[in-house]
Amino acid sequence: MTDRKIWRDGEFIAWEDATVHVLAQSLQRGSLAFDYISVHETPGGTAIFRLRDHIERLATTCRIVGLPLGYAVDELVEGCAETVRRNRGAKSVKISALIPSIEAELIPENPHVAVFIAAYDSERDLAAPNAEIRRRRREAVSLKIEREKSGRREDVIPPHAKVAANYTAAMTAKWRARNEGFDDIVLLDERGNLTEGPTANLFMVDGNGELATPPASKVLLGITRDSIINLAPAAGLECAERDIAADELASASEVFLSGTSAGVWPVVRIDGQQVGDGRMGSVTSQLKGIYQAAVLGDEPAFEHWLHYI
Repeated sequence: MTDRKIWRDGEFIAWEDATVHVLAQSLQRGSLAFDYISVHETPGGTAIFRLRDHIERLATTCRIVGLPLGYAVDELVEGCAETVRRNRGAKSVKISALIPSIEAELIPENPHVAVFIAAYDSERDLAAPNAEIRRRRREAVSLKIEREKSGRREDVIPPHAKVAANYTAAMTAKWRARNEGFDDIVLLDERGNLTEGPTANLFMVDGNGELATPPASKVLLGITRDSIINLAPAAGLECAERDIAADELASASEVFLSGTSAGVWPVVRIDGQQVGDGRMGSVTSQLKGIYQAAVLGDEPAFEHWLHYI
């Protein structure tokens, strides 16, 4: 049992008390909005990476799905900072906005949105029966292109909404891919263009050495994605945001994913075919290093991304 404390609607409670009823509206209907943020020990002290950007994205998700979030961005920023202060050694913050009331109808009669903020170290505080497999996957990933169904459609739930219901189809597809021996998947839009992974954005370096990523309209607006786009000039690159056909990955010299958990995540195989020489490419390696420097406060031009507590 962990000794972590969780922020619930402005007060701190024990980890094991941060519960809702099994019939809670958000649990039954998939209406839980959330965001996930990394915490780092830097020379300047403990810092949360791009905290305000994450909270603003949470507020956007709530607006998209109609959750009446009763907190201002500033309140939630301070709530996250205080939660990290009270949970020493935390490496992650997860903030969830949900409707805890038990509802018979689809539209809740009690629209109160409860907010929970947890700060923790997943290796210390969460059960990890497959820790070694997860470690290997973070070093390099084998990717499958999910062609069976269009996993990202703007006419259903916009990809910009980081809400629980948006992950169900991707979970099913990724589960199937894991059973086939792949680590992760990349989803297509209704036109057959690449979008993103279930929890990570996609980048590729084409045969001409140009860095590209699918356009913002097709993907979750990943904070790490945005960081990579802004950091690319430090590596002498510009990142093109454009439609990428699935077949383009076959001729790519490098492919990588980006996300809060893994940072920059090299892809070494796609649909069973080797990417490049089957190892992390030079551009991926360079961007991985620059990103890591930024989160640790070693890139002065981007130190404003760090929220020191």
